[in-house]
Amino acid sequence: MYSILPAFVSALFLGFGLYVLLTEGATRLSVPFALMCVTTFAWQGTWAFLFQTTSADVAAPLVKLGYLFILFLPTTFYHFVTEVTGRRAERRLLLASYGLSVLLAILLLTGDGVVAGFEMHFFGPYPKAGVLHPVHVLQTLFLACRSGWLLVTARREVRGKSQRRLLDLCLLSLCLYSLAAVDYAVNYGYTFYPPGVIFIATGLGILGITIVRHGLMRPFLLAATVAHEVATPLAAIGMHAEEIGTVLPELLRGYHLAVQHRLCSEGLYPGQSERLASLTSAIRRQVESTSTVVEMSLASFTLDRLDPRSFAPHSIRTCIDSALERFPFHPGERNLVFVAPIDPLLRFSGSDSLIVFVIFNLLKNALYAIRESGDGKIEIRAQQENGFCVLSFRDTGPGIAADVLPYIFDPFYSTKSHGHGAGMGLVFCRRVCEVFSGSISCESVPREHTTFTLRLPEPGSSADRAQRGPPDRSHRWYSKRQDYVS
Repeated sequence: MYSILPAFVSALFLGFGLYVLLTEGATRLSVPFALMCVTTFAWQGTWAFLFQTTSADVAAPLVKLGYLFILFLPTTFYHFVTEVTGRRAERRLLLASYGLSVLLAILLLTGDGVVAGFEMHFFGPYPKAGVLHPVHVLQTLFLACRSGWLLVTARREVRGKSQRRLLDLCLLSLCLYSLAAVDYAVNYGYTFYPPGVIFIATGLGILGITIVRHGLMRPFLLAATVAHEVATPLAAIGMHAEEIGTVLPELLRGYHLAVQHRLCSEGLYPGQSERLASLTSAIRRQVESTSTVVEMSLASFTLDRLDPRSFAPHSIRTCIDSALERFPFHPGERNLVFVAPIDPLLRFSGSDSLIVFVIFNLLKNALYAIRESGDGKIEIRAQQENGFCVLSFRDTGPGIAADVLPYIFDPFYSTKSHGHGAGMGLVFCRRVCEVFSGSISCESVPREHTTFTLRLPEPGSSADRAQRGPPDRSHRWYSKRQDYVS
């Protein structure tokens, strides 16, 4: 009868894992969750047979086989939490934990250091702790605390109630999951039926519901889907515009000849033929601008998943030039932007695409302020300072009031009229700078100027080395787009 519960839970977890995989597909969240389910399924399935046997020869291999899967349970849960919170920087610690689990598994199978045989209890045989068993216990304790810290930190950073609710469910699951550690007492000779499986089943059940019912992955999947679905027709529009631009001069020339020889009457109003000639480039600029907005929206969802080891040195001058070339200026606005001479060798460590998006946001805000006030100019400078590439973005628009300035980097805070801003642009800028181990600050004098100052670590600086950590020898190169697309 004592084997009924582990047998039931084993089958339950097989269903959990298959359900989430079939519902969500193979994602960054569903895969580690499935690993937890498979590990628990194999562990409890082994225990179901173990609690029924009375033969020492059969119990000895079952004890080691079941504990082999237990060794990986804490790491798979920690793996799941790193994906929930998007902490790619935890990967080194995650790999180290998997490595320790593999080492303990080898020691388990080759000796009695981790599990020293078994003891008989009223419910059946159960593993007896070996001299190295405390290493596994300490690993479990550390990973549980680390997972809790990651979830609490992530909860403080998010603003939406739905996201907080999801993280609260993950924290509840972790607490229940941690209660399963009571089973370790049985390994040290205390006789009671091990209840840990009940806590683990409840905890993983909550996670399964969280993933599927509450759509833990949907914000990322939705962003990726929208980006893909919008990018395809935009690319088609761009190609059609280029084709029209190729044939339009010939068509206009034929039209003017037909009008000249009175084969048709003049149907275009004065200046329209000249405007048609520039229409292609205008469409192309709008397509590029919209594509950039789509890419930036996707990047904002995946900032926390950036791997610092993918960062590369980039010229700040090249990024500024790229942003100015791609930005959809209104007529005459490009003349309002002055770029001071910048050393082409001045570089920062990070992602050039993300910095271009940051400059886009600063340009958009500055130009909006200048339009509202009716006058102003923008000045962009960059220089090296104490291991940082310092980018200064100054506009002589209306400035920012002293009572508003402390809140400009808060999510959804905006002083723009309805339809002109959602209050997330400067939040994005701040997050990008922080991901690069840099910073952004603002000072403003009303009716005089507003200056945003970005401090980005130079390649090889102490801030850059601290962010990257030890070099990863297994990755030699990274795609330029991969630095912000998860």
